[in-house]
Amino acid sequence: MADDTGESKDDVLVWVWGLLGGIAGIVASAKYAQSAGFAYEEKLSTEQGLLLVGLLFAPVFLSVYIGDHFHKAVQLGRMSWEIYWTVLSGIAAATFTFLGITGVDDVLEAGKLFFSGSKESP
Repeated sequence: MADDTGESKDDVLVWVWGLLGGIAGIVASAKYAQSAGFAYEEKLSTEQGLLLVGLLFAPVFLSVYIGDHFHKAVQLGRMSWEIYWTVLSGIAAATFTFLGITGVDDVLEAGKLFFSGSKESP
């Protein structure tokens, strides 16, 4: 039973890191699309499409990868859980500050711009 709760906790931690990376990816992709002036029905070049997809998914993979390293450090006893959560919140705060996310409304605006499919230009 102890292994089941440990695996469940590991899954939750992966989801936490993935969620933070997903938010960063959505905002970064939306900001790129907005700054490049992409219209919804406009065809993108291969390079533009790859950059947009990379900006969307790379933060998720990167944050899960970083979180996995920190989680292993906790399991090995090199880091306490308090430091783990402090590092997680510090990385999230620094990333969100870099992307200009000051509140939930910024994330909702980016999500609306990215997922709305409206024919209005951003």
